[in-house]
Amino acid sequence: MALTKFRASPLPNAPAQYDPQHIRQMIRVIETYFSQLDSNTPNYAQSYTADFFYGDGTGIYVPYNQFQSRVDQTAAAIDQAYAIRLEVTDFVNGISITGVNNTRITFSEPGMYNVAYSLQFKNTVNDLETIDIWLRYKGVDIPDTNTRFAIPPRKSTGDPSFLVAVTPLMLTVAAVNDYIEIMWRVSNVNVILEHLPAVAAVPGVTPAIPATPSAIVEAFFVSKAV
Repeated sequence: MALTKFRASPLPNAPAQYDPQHIRQMIRVIETYFSQLDSNTPNYAQSYTADFFYGDGTGIYVPYNQFQSRVDQTAAAIDQAYAIRLEVTDFVNGISITGVNNTRITFSEPGMYNVAYSLQFKNTVNDLETIDIWLRYKGVDIPDTNTRFAIPPRKSTGDPSFLVAVTPLMLTVAAVNDYIEIMWRVSNVNVILEHLPAVAAVPGVTPAIPATPSAIVEAFFVSKAV
């Protein structure tokens, strides 16, 4: 860690001849300088910098982002896995969406990250169905990251059932621009990820309700990888 714009004490001008008083003054100035560096109390530095973060008096800045999908997503076959598409970026801070289909969550810095998803599923069939969701790192499935969800059968014709799948996970990003994808498969292709439009207020019936994304994914830096 380094101190930015730290103000060192001025040194006394040296006399033409040896002077014990000058030496004592010099020692006092040096002692004062190093006592400021060693102090646990505020000193004359304006800010601090380090290799992996910096502080300016308002907080510590680390990579983070949140992504959404505002479209329905479907599975074409039950024996295939599909990557969650995320076409909306909420912030711009070190984590981005890349790839032809906007499925890759790409990290600008290596380290430990927390990734959490919230996925809105709909079931239109009369049977209980299952959904598997896991992480894939640079095209390879990450072991032990799957979560299985069971979505109830529909209530009646025209009245589907809904399930919100939520899971937080920790993972290590090894290098700059490495990426992950959130994969899903269903036991019935009639189970879909559904986006719900905003609802306008109707007196006596419903309040105004914001739109429901089919997918929300957040990711943020936790620490340097050990």
